[in-house]
Amino acid sequence: MAKLRIYNDIDRQDNKFWYQWFGGDCVCFQDIDAFAASIPKDDDTIDMRIFCNGGSVVEGWTIYDRLRQSGKKISCTVEGKAASMATIIMLAAPKESRKAYENAAFLLHNPWVPGWCLGDQLNAKDLKNQSEEMQMWQDKMVDAYVERCECDREEIQALMDKDIFISTSEAMRLGLISSTVAPISASASKRNIENFINSKQQNPMEKKTEVKASLLDKILAKLGVKTLEEAEQAVAEPQAKAEPKAMELNTADGQTLTVEREEGDPQVGDKASPDGTFEMPDGKTIVVEDGVITDIQTADNTDNDNEGGEGGEGGSASSTDNDTVAKLKQQVAALKQQLNETKAQLAGAQKLAKSKEDMRILNAVKMAGGAEKVLAGYSSHYQPAQRQPSGKGAGDNVNAVEEGKNAIKERLAKLHKKGKK
Repeated sequence: MAKLRIYNDIDRQDNKFWYQWFGGDCVCFQDIDAFAASIPKDDDTIDMRIFCNGGSVVEGWTIYDRLRQSGKKISCTVEGKAASMATIIMLAAPKESRKAYENAAFLLHNPWVPGWCLGDQLNAKDLKNQSEEMQMWQDKMVDAYVERCECDREEIQALMDKDIFISTSEAMRLGLISSTVAPISASASKRNIENFINSKQQNPMEKKTEVKASLLDKILAKLGVKTLEEAEQAVAEPQAKAEPKAMELNTADGQTLTVEREEGDPQVGDKASPDGTFEMPDGKTIVVEDGVITDIQTADNTDNDNEGGEGGEGGSASSTDNDTVAKLKQQVAALKQQLNETKAQLAGAQKLAKSKEDMRILNAVKMAGGAEKVLAGYSSHYQPAQRQPSGKGAGDNVNAVEEGKNAIKERLAKLHKKGKK
């Protein structure tokens, strides 16, 4: 015997992701199809258990048809409740094989569409088409109840119009089930449950306890918002906060080096772009590979490397022949020509570019957290003078931020003098 448990809402495969994202799940046609296909050929019985709120009309009818076409003997037990389309799926089992626990409840109602599915604008033709489609689904449900339960058509339609839960005894009278499952342990008070349900039927004006909520309404409620616009804003805010800040530093040759760091000197391991080797206005050389700073060379290290490289080339010219000397002279002449062209291009660029000193100052300001933060250090509050460094080597490691501040002061002083002239 193959056991089929329908314990979740009935919905499309496309919506499974959202149910599972919130820790739940849904039952779709693909689930039932896979279940039916997995039953061994020598097993001809399906024991279906239902505890379900219902769901999609189209998906429910598809599941009903798949079970009817399985060729298996189907029995159904309602555990807790069978509501809406779950009552249609229940009808896949014949009347004599349908039963329920004593305290189970049943809800039959007319199909409905959430307001948000209708769109913003509808004309008379749209409303008429929607009405005809809803009436078609409603008639199909009534036909199924009449055929599979042998009940009165007008009576079942009147119950669907009320949209209320009924007890197992009422469900048995209407032919939805043929029997109840007797408790194995201590018996419950069935009369109290039936009295409560009957009281609800006698007071139709009393507020309903059953809440109809679409899948979208449930998702928005879990997000703590009411509209899709509020949900998009709630999702976008943490993403905007998570975006890393970056400094755009000017190189000595006028390029822009972007370093993902809010302030301070660039460090090996910082993310940066583009890849390449960049000489900075302060004399440092920054090497970027695969989007990461892999090496930072100071001006002293670079000079030492160059000196070491030149020392090993002396004394080789004396051993060259005339042909080699001629070729070298040609190469020198070509290099001189390239140098002259480069100087001409550089002269034109320098007219528009910032000076090296200006770019060094701008880089220092960016490393200090921006101009507003640097100027706030002078104007927002008083700070006592710092102790002057003393001793051997005390002034070797000058902080880039302080160097930037001093450079700004000097630059402002020069501009002030020019203004007076």
